[in-house]
Amino acid sequence: MKARFIYIALLLIALCSLLAPGSGRAQGTDLPDVEMVINNYDYMISLFPDDYENRRQAIRACSTIVSESEELKAFWDEQGDIVLYYLSYYSGINWVEPEFNIYLVKYFPDFAAHNPMTIPLAGKKNGNQIIAVPEGLSHYITLFQQLSRRLLEQTSYPGASQYFISGHPLMRKSPRRFDNLANLLALRTLSDFTNVDSVLTVFKSAHWKNREPGQEVLFNYFWEKWNLSADSTLAAYIAAEPYGSRVVAMTRPPARKRTQQTGWGDHQLQAPTAGRLGFSVVKNRGGFYRVVDIDSLKLAFASGLRVDDLIRNIDGASARNIKQLFSKVLEKLDNGVHINIVRNDEPDAVIIYPWTDIPYPKEYIPVEQYPEDSTDNQ
Repeated sequence: MKARFIYIALLLIALCSLLAPGSGRAQGTDLPDVEMVINNYDYMISLFPDDYENRRQAIRACSTIVSESEELKAFWDEQGDIVLYYLSYYSGINWVEPEFNIYLVKYFPDFAAHNPMTIPLAGKKNGNQIIAVPEGLSHYITLFQQLSRRLLEQTSYPGASQYFISGHPLMRKSPRRFDNLANLLALRTLSDFTNVDSVLTVFKSAHWKNREPGQEVLFNYFWEKWNLSADSTLAAYIAAEPYGSRVVAMTRPPARKRTQQTGWGDHQLQAPTAGRLGFSVVKNRGGFYRVVDIDSLKLAFASGLRVDDLIRNIDGASARNIKQLFSKVLEKLDNGVHINIVRNDEPDAVIIYPWTDIPYPKEYIPVEQYPEDSTDNQ
């Protein structure tokens, strides 16, 4: 892998010199000064004061990070500027902030963070619970992902030339909107440094599917359709995407409707624990589940599901029976659950979200511009 990185680096350096003579950086923009930091004693103590009672304990913990991060840090020291350049190149977004650090730590309360930019090498830690993270290429995906999220946020900085896309609905923070845009940019850019099939194999693993619940939307709506290049940048795709498009409507979480329910109760075929979803199904001979009743005041209707929709699978997994179907939906509901359906003889999908008290606006467009099959329910 190291040999491939060095080989690709030479090619990229040559290409950079052609694109931006004399600088190796994106024309019209400066790259930030980004240092990858290992000796994060005080930071680690602030994250886990119960684990590191004093600086000496934190220093001992950092000693193991040196060996664990050797390959990642060597890559960044050699090719960090090229990575920053190509993220800007494919996104069409200029770096605004002049400098920031990338902190490598052993554990972190989340899988990573982009501000302050933090990458845990061993795992996600909350109390005594630790979820280990894969090593190798997975660390590179995390690195490119968090850099991509940080770059997308530059659009809202004062003086940003791409400020016009910062208010687009797809730029709102959610796993299927902002996170997917960052993942698209990260995977596309990383594919210039290593084999794309290897990248996708890791990203589609069980670990990453749990981390990124929006993968179905990413690969069904963005990966094949938004081919990032110098002429077709991420910013250009975002700006061209209508506010009333299918992907915008499908990924919009419903706001809680503050009225009392007046619809009918659960259908007798619906699983007892699924009443909050507000729909019921029957299983047809083809193995699909047809929606026969739906409550217009509950989650499923607000998320776009309709009577006569045929449910094919839940997040790509088939259900053996009605009870298991509703169990699968409820199991993944907290992060939104992707349901593949057939509607009017055409494959389609909806995402059922849990209620949120956040008052989502109407995406800055008149109501009549929304697709007929989407519902705001505010």
